[in-house]
Amino acid sequence: MVAGKAEVELLFHCFYMPLGVTGGHPVLSIRWPLTPMPEPEIAEIFETLTFNLGSTNTVLIRDEGMNVVVDPGILQLGRYGAFQKRLAELGLEPGDIDMVVNTHCHYDHIEANYLFKGKPLVVHEKEIEYCSNLYWPEFTEAFMGIMEIDAVSGEKKLSENLRVIETLGHTPGSISVLAETEEGLVACIGDAAIVREDLLEFRVPSVVTKNIAPEVSVNSLKRIAALNPFMVVPGHDAPFDPKTGKAL
Repeated sequence: MVAGKAEVELLFHCFYMPLGVTGGHPVLSIRWPLTPMPEPEIAEIFETLTFNLGSTNTVLIRDEGMNVVVDPGILQLGRYGAFQKRLAELGLEPGDIDMVVNTHCHYDHIEANYLFKGKPLVVHEKEIEYCSNLYWPEFTEAFMGIMEIDAVSGEKKLSENLRVIETLGHTPGSISVLAETEEGLVACIGDAAIVREDLLEFRVPSVVTKNIAPEVSVNSLKRIAALNPFMVVPGHDAPFDPKTGKAL
């Protein structure tokens, strides 16, 4: 790492599997292609109950001697030791993480927070209420209440080369993490763009919070693009170069 600049490492690539059951037996287990989103016809093919299982992109950012994890992901990553082993590959353990950032509070982004109990958690102030309304109280306590919550609003600088900005729309308090690296700006945007086409085409993501106008999400995407990042890490797609649209 060049002195004075942040270093970004993708800890876990997103995965997303559509599943189905018939008579209690699984009928489908396919890794979702990164782009585009699964078509709704998949439910019609199996004529049965379908649901999705997956986790988000999880990112490690190092700056000024500080280790920051963005969106730890689902519970199972820690429960079965994958998270701990991945950190060990980088010479780290959970206790070495100094700060966690949740881009928003959906379960697939926050459940592995529990690995970092007592650590500072940067999250938008509106997400705290949103999480309490979305889930039951014990859930919110288990995955957010155990942290030292640093509730933000607007833009906040976390270190010399690291800051968060509001990118509202997917949820009331969605934020993005911006890291200045040797190569240029890296934007970890959570589900502000679920897949790369959301940003490349300024289209409304497939999941947007009720009572938020679609234009709010689109304006957030335009704000990200105007920052001219060399790499964007969306919630559920490969990191990509927004200039070429190609995966990195």
